[in-house]
Amino acid sequence: MSGVSASTLVIFIASILVAAGVAGTLVATVGDISNSAETKGDAITESIDADFEILNDGGGSNFYDGTDTVTFYVRNTGSNALFQTGDDINVLINGQFVPAADLTITSVANDDGSADVWAEGEVLEITVALDSGLDAGGNRLSVSTKGTERSIEFSV
Repeated sequence: MSGVSASTLVIFIASILVAAGVAGTLVATVGDISNSAETKGDAITESIDADFEILNDGGGSNFYDGTDTVTFYVRNTGSNALFQTGDDINVLINGQFVPAADLTITSVANDDGSADVWAEGEVLEITVALDSGLDAGGNRLSVSTKGTERSIEFSV
């Protein structure tokens, strides 16, 4: 009788140890998932607050003057001020990244004197100096900042 209860006790203790190990692993995994979801939620909130729109209508004469420059206008429609530097605003033309040195960013209206702040409702004029001219026909301009991206197709 004592042999049966000793072996049962050993199996019971082993079961408790396995259950404790599994529970510890699950608690750590759930904690990691919770932290990841919170971080992703913060990033999505920042992306929603950082909204803007391209104001040009897609006509080639509004964008490209034939002299290797593209000019377009963007308005901050989000609920937060953004930065208006070339390092914070990314521009792609036909899939090619435009370095900050080739961007000229100026405020059109509502400028409060803060050179690097793109206030809510403020319109920026962005001029891109191209290395070579654009192809005749369809072209694509993409602008992104703080995880928000807008694109427009235009023809020259």
